[in-house]
Amino acid sequence: MEEMMISVSDRYFQALSELDRDAYLSCFSTEVDLFDPYGGKPFKGREGLVKWFATMERTWSEFSMKPVTQFTSGDRVAIQWQAKGSSDSGKKAEFSGINVFTVDRSGLITQLEGYWDFQSMLAQIS
Repeated sequence: MEEMMISVSDRYFQALSELDRDAYLSCFSTEVDLFDPYGGKPFKGREGLVKWFATMERTWSEFSMKPVTQFTSGDRVAIQWQAKGSSDSGKKAEFSGINVFTVDRSGLITQLEGYWDFQSMLAQIS
């Protein structure tokens, strides 16, 4: 199970770094709950994922997100990450956080909780 969790999280970070919608969507179960960032209303299912990713595509002309440290337990993996990007207006941002992924037996993400400071990131590109 640990190997599947690491594999899907690696694919997730690669898909975001390449702004590859199809690769991103392929990481998730159709019944996913996405809390990214955590604390707001969840994005649910494929429709929610498409909506969330469309925001990425509108915001970033370049984006990179790299895992730093990961911890697995049961069906969950918590990964500290660092991200940087350039907005369509040319402004740059650097930020970090932690994602907690819940992964099913087929190796797909069923829940993602992203813990990071959205307002701080937004201030850098506004």
